[in-house]
Amino acid sequence: MKFIRKKTDLVFYQENFLTIEECNYFIKKSPKLGTGKFKWTQRSVDITNEPIVKKVIDYFKTKLNFTLECIEATTQNWNISSISDLHIHNEHGRQKTKYNSLIYLNDNYQGGEFYTKNGITIKPSAGLLTLFNGQKVWHGVNMVKKNDRHTLIFWWKE
Repeated sequence: MKFIRKKTDLVFYQENFLTIEECNYFIKKSPKLGTGKFKWTQRSVDITNEPIVKKVIDYFKTKLNFTLECIEATTQNWNISSISDLHIHNEHGRQKTKYNSLIYLNDNYQGGEFYTKNGITIKPSAGLLTLFNGQKVWHGVNMVKKNDRHTLIFWWKE
């Protein structure tokens, strides 16, 4: 597992964590949306009980010696025009989470880059797994401009 550090921002990542076939399996579970603004609940599907959660837990235990408990895992459709300003997870029921992970399921979209306050920018490839401290690392998503951006997101506590 590799990492990117800029000032106090730290993001771990692993390329090709999932195969294209595995990515496509989760894209099919993701809501189909058009252009426009949608509520979080319309853009996501719960996958907390899917085997992928254990696969990610085991990986972080092996590679980083992190023992994490999944609070929630979902698919996300970041449809065209979706955007997320810089934020940390300290409200809206996320106060008990410490870490966040994403698995990027596709890379055929424009825009939609993950970025942090201190200058980390990731335009991911399909299958890329990330991990960062969502309580400390201010992060956001640039506007998705073409094609939907599909991810899995995990909220973890220690």
